[in-house]
Amino acid sequence: MRHLFLLLVAFVFPVASKLQSQTLQFSQVLLISTVQTVPANKVWKVESYTQNNSGANLYHQIVVNSNTSIVGSTNYTLHNHPFPMWLPAGTTLAAGANVINISVIEFTVLP
Repeated sequence: MRHLFLLLVAFVFPVASKLQSQTLQFSQVLLISTVQTVPANKVWKVESYTQNNSGANLYHQIVVNSNTSIVGSTNYTLHNHPFPMWLPAGTTLAAGANVINISVIEFTVLP
């Protein structure tokens, strides 16, 4: 049993010490409506959206890297709320159909 423990420690410690972690520092809160890009050395945490309820059976959409995603519906038959959603630097984000704006928390990536 002791040999198994020593073998485990000898294997896991070198592997774990090579892993790098990132530290995130709060930067600002944003409301995104038009196409915007996550800046270099930043990450965005998408928290929620403000919906436009101007009609029945509307799908709420956001656009990530030119791909439209349905994030909700006014008739509550669709419960696809992928939040929080983390977006790395270089990713584009915009409000889509029936979404007024998207609430985002921006973080700076520290080494």
